[in-house]
Amino acid sequence: MKSIPIIALILAVAALGFALRQSEFIPSLEKSKSNDALQSEVQELRERLAVLESAGTLKGIAAPDVGNLEQQVDELASNQQDIAELALGIDSLGVLETQEREILNAYKILVDESKPAGQRAKQAALLKRYGQFDQQAVDSMWKLFSEPKGAYDQASALVALKGHLTLDNRDDVLAALNSDIEGGYKNGRFRYYGIEAVESLLPDPAVQEWLTHLAQNDPEPKIAGRAARSVGLPVPKGQPKGDRRK
Repeated sequence: MKSIPIIALILAVAALGFALRQSEFIPSLEKSKSNDALQSEVQELRERLAVLESAGTLKGIAAPDVGNLEQQVDELASNQQDIAELALGIDSLGVLETQEREILNAYKILVDESKPAGQRAKQAALLKRYGQFDQQAVDSMWKLFSEPKGAYDQASALVALKGHLTLDNRDDVLAALNSDIEGGYKNGRFRYYGIEAVESLLPDPAVQEWLTHLAQNDPEPKIAGRAARSVGLPVPKGQPKGDRRK
């Protein structure tokens, strides 16, 4: 049972090495800042081993070669530094830094409820491109949809939520879209982006039924054609198969 602390320490040091090896495949300008922290952890492990040795817990147990492990960590940290310096050389014009600022700014705008709905929703495309459209962004756009302050807020929210709606959202979205239909098909933009947002839920029967109804009844040919393409129905005459509402 006394060997457990030693095994834990060995695994901890091995985990450090593995994490460093993984970082070689993900260059980052900020990675080099972690070198001091790694050295501190190694030193802490050495001190803990020294305490165990003085307490006699290592009696009869071969001590791990911490010096060798430390050397490997040093080598990996050196490689990490080389990668960071290479990244700096490649990005001498600051392209990556500019991109990071753009992504951060886009995220701040999207979640800022004081900004216009259209401006907020436009940031979704950039965030999705770089994999930064996270759950907080989804929740922010869903709140915009659920608590609209303007006539086109829900349409803007659906633009951002395209590809991120779930069956849990389905009933609320369809209820809002049906309300527009019952009100006399007033907001064509909302219905069009509603089609694009809910079609990812197909072959859900409720979505299929709503899209079919729109394909056969919407007074705007472009919208009827878009709905028809979603469910595989013939596109009304005069409508290009690749039409998109801007």
